[in-house]
Amino acid sequence: GNITYKRNSVDIRQADYVYWSAPVKAQTLGGVSPLTLSDKYLSWETTKWVANPSTSFMTAGKGYIIRGPETFSNTVRTPYTASFIGVPNNGTIAGETAVPSTYYLIGNPYPSALSADDFINANLFLVGTMYFWTHNTPVVLGPSYKYNSDDYATYNLSGGAGTQKAPSGGAAGTNINVPSGYIAAGQSFFMGAKAAGSISFANSMRRAANNNGQFFKPAGASKTADLEKNRVWLDMTNEEGAFKQILVGYIEGATNDYEDMYDGLTFDGNKYIDFYSINNASKLVIQGRALPFADTDAVPLGYRTAVEGNFTISLSDADGKLSTQAVYLEDKTTGTLSDLRAANYTFATAAGTFPDRFVLRYTNKTLGTGDFENTENGILVSVKDKTVKVQSSKEAIQEVAVFDISGKLLLDKKKVGANELQVSNLQAGNQVLLVNVTLENGFKTSRKI
Repeated sequence: GNITYKRNSVDIRQADYVYWSAPVKAQTLGGVSPLTLSDKYLSWETTKWVANPSTSFMTAGKGYIIRGPETFSNTVRTPYTASFIGVPNNGTIAGETAVPSTYYLIGNPYPSALSADDFINANLFLVGTMYFWTHNTPVVLGPSYKYNSDDYATYNLSGGAGTQKAPSGGAAGTNINVPSGYIAAGQSFFMGAKAAGSISFANSMRRAANNNGQFFKPAGASKTADLEKNRVWLDMTNEEGAFKQILVGYIEGATNDYEDMYDGLTFDGNKYIDFYSINNASKLVIQGRALPFADTDAVPLGYRTAVEGNFTISLSDADGKLSTQAVYLEDKTTGTLSDLRAANYTFATAAGTFPDRFVLRYTNKTLGTGDFENTENGILVSVKDKTVKVQSSKEAIQEVAVFDISGKLLLDKKKVGANELQVSNLQAGNQVLLVNVTLENGFKTSRKI
């Protein structure tokens, strides 16, 4: 028979959209928010938002967005409770049929939490990163309301990254809208498709009520330890309120290559700032790396800012083996190495894109053994007649990667296994290039040519 399922949304304003899905059968859009303007019930159809009549029934497994009630303020956030009335959805449910290179707004069809990991593993034709709307940034009011696409929190098998700074004086990682790995009843989210397939849900993906509390408002959330995960979260902020969080993790099942189930691309939707880790020229808000973790690993970090001034990079949280591991930030522009467990790192920057300024490290010694100066002096990178030559006098070369100044990967030669590499016929005009060299002993350096 019918149930009434109530879901409290994050506190919203009249102009805010909430991302909903129906946990019951025969639920109308208008029944979720009766006082919303009639043309503000939307679904995502392939490439654009489409308005739906308020009398339309919500399809199980499909997401919808509904603007706040017209009676709500546009300056003060107010709690909103939706009531879903109908027979609860149960059993195997088929969602939309996906086509490659298309995004879909997918909804949890059950009146219980859904395991994000189970859903990702059961729908391998989807790109494995989920994007959740968080209402973090106020809507820009005017003739055309403007919404900030960087307000999507992200989640994949490596974990989640949020869009909200922890409160002053709060413990690291607390009260940030980082996805917990459980999709609440009534919640929808974006995922892209990399191949054709039918989106599917099953009762085996469902979880108990104590995992059903995160409907994208700051709240404690339970976590699982099904896989080994050793993770670190970094925040980039300024005094004016700009914020971007990234996650780097050493995850069971991940490799150091790009994999959409463990690596999440940044949406780069924020007008003012983007912050990301880099792997094979991909700009990532979440990066999963291979086990076992070694403190000799180093991860390049880049950023983009539309404003000049001072920014701060801080250690927000860490877990697994990284909960006690030293975490360092190398600034290649100033030549400094900062201990992020001891203090946040504040730096000055001009406006622009800087794809190679920072490196995340776990030791203050670039080499575990040996002499840094001698090894650095033993590497020569030169160019003549458009042929790039990389030479190492002491250690064999493991990998050479060449980027242009925008961060685009032009060449990635792995398993070199020799003390010299020559690269000719490089597809690059007259410009500055960055040559990243990795030696067999793990030492890494970057040279400009």
